[in-house]
Amino acid sequence: MGLLKHLLFWPVTGPSFLTRFSLEKVEGAVRTELTDDTAVKRDLMELQMELELGDIDDEEYVRREAALMRRLREVRGWKQTFGMPISGGLVRVADDARPDDDAPDAPDAPDDDDAPDDDGSPDRDAPRIASPGGAEVDVAFGFDED
Repeated sequence: MGLLKHLLFWPVTGPSFLTRFSLEKVEGAVRTELTDDTAVKRDLMELQMELELGDIDDEEYVRREAALMRRLREVRGWKQTFGMPISGGLVRVADDARPDDDAPDAPDAPDDDDAPDDDGSPDRDAPRIASPGGAEVDVAFGFDED
């Protein structure tokens, strides 16, 4: 009965089904295009090769890398918007002064590990690494020791 019902009502349900099917395919293609970061990663590798071969200087490399990192941040933003998993850490661009609003704050390192500036004060612009301190890990496998 199911096949006969679909054939009889096809003139009524067919156009809406085909329209919905087409729009779902377009949405899938757009979502894939917005969240695919392989092209950006390939461009980063090509840029690195150009620098190593001496085709471009450091200034050109930094300028083009900043543009590629912005593109990578946009791709990760779209992944976050669509609820997709995001690999890698924070993407920061050296000449980009605005903070990444969507990124969680990185843990701060202790102040005594900061390298001092020329005037003796800790350098707040230097990269900081969080130390585990006295972290402990307890592992339980659920086996009884009888």
